[in-house]
Amino acid sequence: MDLQNILESAKEIALEAGKMVRSKLDSGHEIKSKGKFDFVTDVDKASEKLISSYVKRKFPEHLIFGEEAVSSSEEDEDSLIDRIPDDKYVWVVDPIDGTTNFIRGMHQYAISIGIVKNKQVVAGVVYDISMDELFYTMQGSPSYCNGNVIHVSENKRFEDSIAVTSFPVENLEARQILLKTLMEKGNSLLSLRIWNCAAIAAVSLACGRTDVYVEPGIHLWDFSAGKLLIENAGGKFFDFAGKDFNMHQRNVIAANPYLADEVVKIVMNAVNSSGKVC
Repeated sequence: MDLQNILESAKEIALEAGKMVRSKLDSGHEIKSKGKFDFVTDVDKASEKLISSYVKRKFPEHLIFGEEAVSSSEEDEDSLIDRIPDDKYVWVVDPIDGTTNFIRGMHQYAISIGIVKNKQVVAGVVYDISMDELFYTMQGSPSYCNGNVIHVSENKRFEDSIAVTSFPVENLEARQILLKTLMEKGNSLLSLRIWNCAAIAAVSLACGRTDVYVEPGIHLWDFSAGKLLIENAGGKFFDFAGKDFNMHQRNVIAANPYLADEVVKIVMNAVNSSGKVC
């Protein structure tokens, strides 16, 4: 199957879902708690339904791995990932990444769609709804924003870096490690952003607006699209052990190529000194 056609379809439905989400911003939302700091709204569910219906109609042989469907399943996420067949295209969908921001009317929320096959991300789309910016890429291609090629920054000094992170919503031990590291290393940074939207954090790195992205305790739907966007824009993407992508990854380090090794060392030292594994 033509991957370009799949990418164009992902862009189309991301824009359509984003338009729907934008139209609901000022209306009342039905909000349910999935955890102490994790929420879902009727708009998340409507967005996932819109995207899933589109995929089933246009690509009936493709599979869908959507946040809300997986979160409501009786089977755990890792088990569902293990059962994904290698030979199928899988649409990994976060219908609204940054739901808490959306609920509060803050700008950091997005549609994220990663296309996975053979346990590798082969295409990715992130639509920043508030900014009306569509980021997209596929294997063997540059990364783009609204039709323009993007690239990570060329900043070579950690002390000149803008870093992005988020507070984990599930792993409170990881939250403590993150806070401890910020206390120790925060003075070395030019600036820090805490956005609680993995997709926008990833694209901000991919287009050179930020230099470093570290986030513990996220999920496949949070980072699959952003992973390929970062790499195809010249960046590096690891887990907290400095290892390459895998579908069970929960803790992400990403940076431009000049800062990646230093950031991996900082994070690994923080994790090791805590005596805990994120």
